Amino acid sequence: MSKKRLSEKELLDGMTHDTAHVDELATVSWDELGVEFSESEYKAVMNRIESLFDVAEPGTPEGDELEKLVTWVEAYEEGHFPF
Repeated sequence: MSKKRLSEKELLDGMTHDTAHVDELATVSWDELGVEFSESEYKAVMNRIESLFDVAEPGTPEGDELEKLVTWVEAYEEGHFPF
C-alpha cells in the first residue's frame, strides 16, 4: 500500500503568519509525510537516548535532542506496538 505524500501547499493550507507557530497547526506526523522508519533506525535512536539519558540537562542542545528523540520513539512505538 502506497501512502500519498502531501505537497508543501497541502501541508501549509490554512496556515497564516498569525498561526505559523501554533503547534497543532504546524505539526506534521510521520505518516502525513509518508516517512517509514526501520527497526534498525529505532534501535539506533534507542542507543542514542541511552547515551544522553544521564548527561542531558533541560534547556541544553543535548536535552533538546533527548526530548525530540523520546517523542520520535513514542510515535514509532504507538504505530508499531499498539496496545
